[in-house]
Amino acid sequence: MTNKEIARKLDISPAALSLVLNNKPGVSDTTRKRVVSKIEEMGYSHLIKKSAQQSTNICFVVYKRHGEILDQHPFFLLLMESVESQARKYGFSILLMTIDNRYPIEPQIAHLDGMDARGAIIFATEMLEEDLPFFDKLHMPFVALDNDFTRFNINTVSINNQMGTYQAIQHLVGLGHKRIGYLKCSTRISSFVEREKGFRDALSHFDLELETRFVFVARYTEEGSYQDFKAHLKENREIPTAFVTDDDTIASGVMKALRESGVSIPDDISIIGFNDRPNCEISTPPLNSINVPRHSFGAEAIDSLMRLIEKKEKAEANDRSKKTRIGTQLVVRGSTSPIAMASNNRNA
Repeated sequence: MTNKEIARKLDISPAALSLVLNNKPGVSDTTRKRVVSKIEEMGYSHLIKKSAQQSTNICFVVYKRHGEILDQHPFFLLLMESVESQARKYGFSILLMTIDNRYPIEPQIAHLDGMDARGAIIFATEMLEEDLPFFDKLHMPFVALDNDFTRFNINTVSINNQMGTYQAIQHLVGLGHKRIGYLKCSTRISSFVEREKGFRDALSHFDLELETRFVFVARYTEEGSYQDFKAHLKENREIPTAFVTDDDTIASGVMKALRESGVSIPDDISIIGFNDRPNCEISTPPLNSINVPRHSFGAEAIDSLMRLIEKKEKAEANDRSKKTRIGTQLVVRGSTSPIAMASNNRNA
């Protein structure tokens, strides 16, 4: 029998039959079960493709809104080893896909929904809240990674950014610093917004004044931040005794500008980065930074997704989301020191 004849016998449209045979969304579970049962009775079960529920794939989706962060430093590549390792423990493999907001989103979401995968991890560093409705159409469970989406009922795994900036300020206060500035990225993502808030809250906690003139905005490239801060130093030589940053990349560019202007790190100024990228160890001097445990970050995303998949397949209610925050740790190298009397006099 042809597919049209089978569809006619089952009293459904050829299009609906195609959706069932290819395990595509678009028909109700009741209809799908009835059609599959009838096809098996008719001896045509070989026409039914492998069920998506039997898939051993998970899709790792890199969401790009503008690429200004991910194109410069594809942080997700540092996570892939832990993501793949944890997925293998569950018997799963990883499929990689990019969704780019600079192109029509709906076809990309449809392509994701049609992939042979039981769930997805959305690397959401550049995502905004307004991007979430696109994923409402997904028929597979998903977890958002590197973005908390605090107001939305979706499962997320993200960095405890405010803990990180608190640890940085606590370290500097312990070294005697009171005039602490902030190096702020000109491109705002949720993590950077949270880090800046953590900086402001930490200053308040330690009864330190927020001096807005020491909050500097720079581009998210080493060359861009170098040029931006170099231009600032030509106009105004006043700087704080320490800086905390949105990211190591900005810190690296600013350190270069400071060195060229004759400012010694850490004798004249201390600097702490964020993310503990590999180049922190080889910078001059080696950069103190807030470390994000990449293994825990990637593994927790897989664990969270597995719980969602299990709930879906058991038809359990999933009314409440679970939001996981991964703790940070300050790595001390050579870019901070106790505040010196000379530094105090220089900036008084």
